[in-house]
Amino acid sequence: MKSYATFVVTVLLTVALVFSLVSRERSKHEAPAEVVEVAQAPVADSGADAGADAAGLAASADAAAPKDDKPLRVASLGWELVASGVALAPPPGGPTSPGGPTVELAPESSLDAVEARLARGGADPQGADVAILPLPAFVASFERLRALEPRAFLVVGFSHGREELHARPGALLKAPPAADEVKLVALGPATATDATARAGGSESATLLGLFALDLLGVAPARTAFVAPGTPEGKSAAFAALVKGVPDERPRAFSTADASRLIPIVAVAPKALIDAREGAVREWSKAWLDGLARAKTDVPGIARRLAAKDAIPLAAGVGGAPEALVLVERLGQLESSGLDQQASLVGPLAKGPVTLEALTLRTWQLARGAGITAAAAPEALPIDARVVAAIAPAPKDVPPAKDPPGADGDAGAAFGPLPVGTVGHVAYRAVEGDADKVASQIAFLGAVFERAVFQITAKGGDKAAREIAAAAHAKGVAAARLSVAPGEPQGVFAVVDVLSLP
Repeated sequence: MKSYATFVVTVLLTVALVFSLVSRERSKHEAPAEVVEVAQAPVADSGADAGADAAGLAASADAAAPKDDKPLRVASLGWELVASGVALAPPPGGPTSPGGPTVELAPESSLDAVEARLARGGADPQGADVAILPLPAFVASFERLRALEPRAFLVVGFSHGREELHARPGALLKAPPAADEVKLVALGPATATDATARAGGSESATLLGLFALDLLGVAPARTAFVAPGTPEGKSAAFAALVKGVPDERPRAFSTADASRLIPIVAVAPKALIDAREGAVREWSKAWLDGLARAKTDVPGIARRLAAKDAIPLAAGVGGAPEALVLVERLGQLESSGLDQQASLVGPLAKGPVTLEALTLRTWQLARGAGITAAAAPEALPIDARVVAAIAPAPKDVPPAKDPPGADGDAGAAFGPLPVGTVGHVAYRAVEGDADKVASQIAFLGAVFERAVFQITAKGGDKAAREIAAAAHAKGVAAARLSVAPGEPQGVFAVVDVLSLP
């Protein structure tokens, strides 16, 4: 009975509590309004502070933007081509330098290996975002990498003496019979699988040989590539080889003479430049700066490369050459600075030797010889965005002054040549006019920076002087032009390319 009473009391109390809560009046509650404080600058300084505030906002936006600190992986065709990356890396035991792009280096000894790294992409530890290689190698690999839309976006230097052309005495001064196939000892489609040819040649050396034969009047399609050491190779009149490879034919000239024929370019897929243009810009500026630093310590750079000492290497990199070999190869490169980029790459580039002109010439020779099957794209695979953003506009070069004793009719005195000049190669213009031949002389004058040119033409002295005057008007110094008496046989004009004693 007691437990029943307790239960009744509990129920009554619960009902009373519920009734009290339901019937009670509620007072309305209002939340306080949000107060936003606006700091006002003094009226007198409002103009200056507005500019400061804008700069501050821009700086805040830059600081808030995500930093692209993913490493750019850089592959190269040759260990010497990553010297800049070594110069930018902290020295062994030295303090790390904050800032600047993060880079991993992947030097390779074969074009196949460079192509494989680009195909893997920079997200792969054994891949690459950027490749540094000679222009002829880029043209040769373009078809295999077409799906990547590779673009050359920077000229990091020029080959200087690495490639040599050997020829029988006098073979480069007169054209072979027109119907004959011309044998060239070089790395080409017919010798690509020959180990000796691969060891002694390169795409760049082959291009040098094709260029010389084309000047002589031998179309690339008439060239037959043969391997060194074979009976055909021993009887060939011409050999295009890497410097240091033994050959019984005398050396005719090298890229130390044709010093603006083979540029070294930085290449990246178009999608990478689109997605990481800021990072590519920073890398480009730093890389060009590293090239200048590398010149100041060639022995140190070579030692670090040979020992792979304190170098940010990518995964899968093989062994390095000896330091002495690297010192020699570093001497066979001429680097380009930031101030040269706009004159080589992009819409402001002018003159006979630009990256566009060299790419087109290289492509024509490579396709004619069967090194690449496709014609050059209508839009050449060159991307000028990076150079346009980082490089100063090229400076105008004043026209060459005429030497004393100018010829009143032609405008300048042409020749005679200094005693002791040595012939490199003859350019034979089968047909054409004075302006066309003069344009070719202007191109040769830029490629062979220290050469002089002797001109003979159909029509004798007067016609030769007309060509020389047209070449001088295109910027070739009169002191580099000479007119020879007589007329060439069977062609419109002959221009002998000679070196000074």
